[in-house]
Amino acid sequence: MRSVLSFLKLLLPVIFMLSTSIAGGQEDNADSGAVTSEAAIPEPGQAPPPEEARPAVETEQNQKAATDTEKPKNKIKLDWMFLINPTAGYLHNEVTFKFKVPHQGTFVERHATLSDGGAGGGLTLVGFYKWISLTNITFIFPDVNSSKLYGNITYLSGEIPTGTFVSPYIGLGFVYHFTDTDMNDLNIQDKQESLGTTYIAYANMKNMSVDVQLISPFPKLGLRFDIPVQHWYVMPFYSFLYENVQTHARSPGGHVDVYEEGMRDIKPPEVSVDIPEFDTELTKEYFSNLVGVDMFLDFHYFLQLRNKVYYNTNYNLWTVRSIGSILFYKWLGMSIYFEYSQKITVTNVYFLAGPSFLLTPAGFFDNIKHGGGKK
Repeated sequence: MRSVLSFLKLLLPVIFMLSTSIAGGQEDNADSGAVTSEAAIPEPGQAPPPEEARPAVETEQNQKAATDTEKPKNKIKLDWMFLINPTAGYLHNEVTFKFKVPHQGTFVERHATLSDGGAGGGLTLVGFYKWISLTNITFIFPDVNSSKLYGNITYLSGEIPTGTFVSPYIGLGFVYHFTDTDMNDLNIQDKQESLGTTYIAYANMKNMSVDVQLISPFPKLGLRFDIPVQHWYVMPFYSFLYENVQTHARSPGGHVDVYEEGMRDIKPPEVSVDIPEFDTELTKEYFSNLVGVDMFLDFHYFLQLRNKVYYNTNYNLWTVRSIGSILFYKWLGMSIYFEYSQKITVTNVYFLAGPSFLLTPAGFFDNIKHGGGKK
């Protein structure tokens, strides 16, 4: 009996320890973050194996690490962006004007073209806010073809989001262009045939000044097709163009002499008439239909190219316009502006370049480097 009691005294602590361990295991199953203090305390003189030490703490740390790994990056949405670009460059200008010369007792209309180029500058602003985009181009050229040229183009458009890759859009543009021409000692020659004889008319005006003001609003309708590359898209469009051209021409007059070819320094002119002094104002209106396409290409906005091509179906005239930019830093880069435009009486080729300053939501480009950022 004494031996049995002695055996029970030895057995009870073992049973107690087993029951405590079982209870702790059940709590672990119910809540992996809770263990009993007994389960966490090793037997005296025994060091727990490393893989069994503080299992709940390790589980919690693993869960936290997994959560940190799976946590999505904080993406900054690009709701707006504006590019400001002061420019300097060159304009090549060809202007065609009409004049009249005497011919067989009457006056006939002739055309002459003046071609010249000159330096100038301007300011370009392009950008968008959500579904609304803005383009504004201002330029001035102080001396081209004896003229001072000033112009501004403003265009505002709104896209109607559909949730698909096709979105309709509407826009309204406004063009203002002013040319101040002042020509001194203007000489024009015109060759004509009469009864088998060739005559040359020499016209001279000591001065002629012409101011031309163009005002042109143009509504625009089109469809935007998103291309699944970066932020690329193409937008075919139709536009109705109204042009109001106001011309103010003045001159103290001049003189026209008509000679038989080769006889100018030999005998008197066949015809000699004066051009009377004049000061006239004329307003003309033009209506045109335009069809064209806009295109935007980029690489994470660090490289951007905007293209516009349109055709005037009424007067068979083309216009091509491109704005390209590259960023050297997240807010600083360089932009280039090119335009070839045919008008009814003028053809212009612009080439402008300068630094560009980009405005975006704070941290957008830093976020792109780490895989965030979206439009």
